[in-house]
Amino acid sequence: MPKKKIFIADDREEVLSMLKELLTSKGFEVMVSKEPEQLIKLIKNFEPHLILLDLLMPDLDGFEICRMLNSDAEAQTIPIIIMSGLSDLVDIKRAYKLGVVGYLIKPFDLNTVVAEIQKAIANKESPQ
Repeated sequence: MPKKKIFIADDREEVLSMLKELLTSKGFEVMVSKEPEQLIKLIKNFEPHLILLDLLMPDLDGFEICRMLNSDAEAQTIPIIIMSGLSDLVDIKRAYKLGVVGYLIKPFDLNTVVAEIQKAIANKESPQ
């Protein structure tokens, strides 16, 4: 069975390396990026089963990235889980309105991250 692929976008190197190490150890294939303007191209080439997306990044925020992914025929079916320091209900509701499947508030529990990823992938793969 091929590994499930996770794409992680965050502007902080320590978050990327921690999550990549964790998810690789759990059997996922992981690609990370700190460059928001390259995300769409990278995501389309990598074809992930799920995207972990930070909201607060320089140049292009996670809300805008969600809108861009939603308007792309290939990328719009990929589940997105937000990870953010923004814990305000307004931000959380705004993210869910853009179609995200989960919202993790930083700092998050690593077991929760893995559980959310597994749940989102299972939901996407189960017949509706």
